[in-house]
Amino acid sequence: MVDEALYHNKLKQDAGVIILVLGLLYFSETYIVYNILSTLWGEVPGLGTIWPIYIVFYLLLIGIETIGCLRVYNSIKEHMFDFEYYD
Repeated sequence: MVDEALYHNKLKQDAGVIILVLGLLYFSETYIVYNILSTLWGEVPGLGTIWPIYIVFYLLLIGIETIGCLRVYNSIKEHMFDFEYYD
């Protein structure tokens, strides 16, 4: 017999870990992109023309990571009873 309250509590903990991972990824990647762009802004004369490429790359990176983390969460949620994940 599966203790559903335990499983749902552990699923909430897993959701917290996934949110923490996403937060760390967002912060670190935003910091790196900001440092690169702020360093190059005054030194590279043609940076204004490739600025949109950096933004699109950054948004794709964030989007792909978000989708990946959401799929991991949904997979854990879907299979937590099947594989007795939290026992």
